[in-house]
Amino acid sequence: MGITQVNTPEKHIVIIGKGPAACATALSLLREQKNPNDYRISLVSSPESGKPAIGETLPPAATPLMRELGVDQLLETNKHILCPGSISRWGSDETGHNDFSFTPIGPGYHLDREKFDQSLLRHLRQQKVSHIPASLKKVTPCENGFLLGLQSYHGAIELQADFVVDATGIRAAFARRIGVRHNVFDSVISLCAFFQLEQPTEQPAYTLVSTVAEGWWYATQLPGQKVLVSLCSDSSTIRTEKLDSPQHWFDALNKATWFCQQCEQQFGQRLTPPKQIHSRVAPSSILSNVVGQQWLAVGDAASSYDSMTSAGISKALSNGLAAGKAIAEYYQSHSQYPLKRYQQQIFDDFNHYLQLHQQHYQSEQRFPESHFWRTRQLQGLQSEQNTYSKETYA
Repeated sequence: MGITQVNTPEKHIVIIGKGPAACATALSLLREQKNPNDYRISLVSSPESGKPAIGETLPPAATPLMRELGVDQLLETNKHILCPGSISRWGSDETGHNDFSFTPIGPGYHLDREKFDQSLLRHLRQQKVSHIPASLKKVTPCENGFLLGLQSYHGAIELQADFVVDATGIRAAFARRIGVRHNVFDSVISLCAFFQLEQPTEQPAYTLVSTVAEGWWYATQLPGQKVLVSLCSDSSTIRTEKLDSPQHWFDALNKATWFCQQCEQQFGQRLTPPKQIHSRVAPSSILSNVVGQQWLAVGDAASSYDSMTSAGISKALSNGLAAGKAIAEYYQSHSQYPLKRYQQQIFDDFNHYLQLHQQHYQSEQRFPESHFWRTRQLQGLQSEQNTYSKETYA
């Protein structure tokens, strides 16, 4: 089968990825263009992996971002669950409450991630953004940008891009192919299990969080009478305690007495051993360069955070909004300055996140013998004087 050549007009923006960061970048570009035909935007994404989309809580701070992108109505039309806040035990036996009802900017939501992502894609298709289901196989720099070698179900494709946005998540598939280094400060793993509720619960859908020696537990309700329960740990602890085994995972859950009680009270039933554990890596990482000549990275491809922040989607939306503005200003001003300003913001945000990361993990001192907590706390002490910037990785 031969190679299909796709010829496109000037200022063809190719966004590799189809998650919230990719969609937000496309939406931002559409809103920033001065004329209807300033850009041709294409989303390129791999065919479905078969892995279940992990649900996520969207905090109230994301509502203004959705509104600015013109898609806040999608939260109301897809039957996501309102999230009133969180109940947690972190650092002490006292129970903490974070009540979203006191925020003036809107509620939080427990998302059906698959429906949320699909609704963003549908909205973009209505805006004439094309979606190419294909995998990135080759990147060739050329005079007017990049020639992307793609592989679809129907064969090989060559796609000319004037500007490329890497929105491929922590893989940073495009950036790594052009030699950009990926720097990891820390890496945790979420071991997740899904449960089906026997009947609807009338309890408010609070997010539940509790620390244990192995790491920390997280639970949330999802649409469709489903529940997600996750243990965040690290590879060494998981290997030693065999926590990727459904039975060992469930035994560890039962040892987290307060957390188990909260789950049973909120979900209205006892949880049973899961049939399968889903593993998701959550590194604290950043690229050496977030922008370059006619490309930038966005969302987790640019920098990724520990899942304790619950900032995955809101960060993706914020990054995408800023990325779209930076690309538009780059073309309008014929200057690299908008891209460099975007990069500086990504590094500033990452430095601020690392401070929060260290504060959160240092605040839990109840498990002095725990490998998980000792490792995170030692990392914090070693990096207290570090500030991460492009020059750090030069």
